[in-house]
Amino acid sequence: MLAHRAEYWRYHDGWVHVPNALRKVYENSQRFDPDIKGWHCHFYTKENYEFEDWIKENIKGRSDCTLRFNDGDPMYTVYIAEDEDAVLFKLKWL
Repeated sequence: MLAHRAEYWRYHDGWVHVPNALRKVYENSQRFDPDIKGWHCHFYTKENYEFEDWIKENIKGRSDCTLRFNDGDPMYTVYIAEDEDAVLFKLKWL
């Protein structure tokens, strides 16, 4: 089993706020962005390749798993669009 930590597991419904300065006349204060609708989290692990391989093998729908350095602490930002894939991820890692 990997030594890992998942943080900020959340669902984004795809609706984003549009600031007043960017709105056209009579435009709504929110707009729907299907590219961000889904599940998001920050994931910390010491075994990067094993985690990436698990994501590639098990997440079948639209997803993104990007390695980032958070003040020198490696972290993945994980995005999963499909609910079924999110359940599988949650059962395995959370």
